[in-house]
Amino acid sequence: MDADFSEFSYGYAVTEELATKNKGSVIGAPRFPSLYEEGKKGGYDVQIPFSGRAIFLQFKLSNYLERCNAKEHKKGLLNVPYYRMHLRPMRHSDQHRLLLDLETSGETVFYIAPEFHLPSELNSYYLNKTIISNSAAFSPKDIGPLPDNDKHYVVYKKKANIGYICSEGAIEIPKISLKGGITSVLKKREVPIQELGETGLKRIADQMLKILETRETTLTQADRIRDIGGIRQIVKNRSIVESIGYMSRTFFNTELVILPNEF
Repeated sequence: MDADFSEFSYGYAVTEELATKNKGSVIGAPRFPSLYEEGKKGGYDVQIPFSGRAIFLQFKLSNYLERCNAKEHKKGLLNVPYYRMHLRPMRHSDQHRLLLDLETSGETVFYIAPEFHLPSELNSYYLNKTIISNSAAFSPKDIGPLPDNDKHYVVYKKKANIGYICSEGAIEIPKISLKGGITSVLKKREVPIQELGETGLKRIADQMLKILETRETTLTQADRIRDIGGIRQIVKNRSIVESIGYMSRTFFNTELVILPNEF
């Protein structure tokens, strides 16, 4: 059974909770309290360091499996009900490789998916600002490189501390509990607090551009799909916040959130 709400709705709820409950700054999202929005009001100056933890989130929806003929149940891997989170096949997108590159470069990156599937649950958790504590997260590095261009997915049970990356077989991977919120996860993983003024944000922008440039060089001329020269011009001529927001959403399909160090 598919989740009965959209990925956009889920992502909106997660992002708003981070922006309001945790006072997070969402890069490139003018509807929320963001560095870009604060900059227009004069409240943000890239010359003044902003301390916090930066996290890239890739929102996913999951199928809800409740019947006994579900593949992983029949194989004895998981009892129903459980969830199945699909990864984008490499023949269609290099998204997972980009997220791996981003995490390998030292950034904090998570897939985040709901441990619920009904609109009534979405509404209730949104009302009570508990969307995140009822979600699961997975590190791209824990999932690892995809072995081929076929379909791959992660299966997991609600509140469990492991999941499985599945293709021909199944490999156990850690599932990151968000019961205590994202900030608690960042502290447990010893994600450092950074100065994210002009220098810090420029470092992130340059790193993202470098990843895109490097990944593009691994493709044949016929398979290259990104206008790297155009992206360089965006990074050069637009504000740092706009550049990061554009690259994050357009190429990495992520939301970059900065959580202040007091949380």
